[in-house]
Amino acid sequence: MSVGQRYPILPIPWVPEHTEMIPAGVLTIGVGHRVLDEATAKAYLDEVGFVRKDDYGGEREYEGRDAGVCIHVLGPNRDGALVEYLRLDCFDDEPHYHYVYNDERAQDRVFLDPTLEGDPMEWALDRVRTRMPEVLVKVGAPELAAQVDPAAIEGAMPEVRRAIERAHALGASRV
Repeated sequence: MSVGQRYPILPIPWVPEHTEMIPAGVLTIGVGHRVLDEATAKAYLDEVGFVRKDDYGGEREYEGRDAGVCIHVLGPNRDGALVEYLRLDCFDDEPHYHYVYNDERAQDRVFLDPTLEGDPMEWALDRVRTRMPEVLVKVGAPELAAQVDPAAIEGAMPEVRRAIERAHALGASRV
């Protein structure tokens, strides 16, 4: 069963200088505040040479602006480089998440329904705490999934929550 919209590109990269990195065993949890707007989306899509199509085959632009706290779940790939496997964009208007398929250089973007799933941030944190091995298998990293230490993730949660508070404050200062 396919969930969400598949895109044949990786998500817009996280901004290291705006992302706090918290070790969680073999994984690293990145927390930052992001603003996604037309200029940011267009610059990335132009960089990777991707043209979004509308329902009629015409070129479609990203419209609008959204912002919020993002949680990036990262870990080593087969070559040892730190890569993103899951991104949870707890945006103000359209919260969503991305499964990141590094080997395929693709992603699935799935929108959340706060009516059914509740608070996007709490939903996201619960998934990081309880579902990472399954997510890693889904995105093609079963070897990494086998190394996940739930206790290490749980131990990182207090610092992740503090980083979320700092990211919220940063976002509020950007308004």
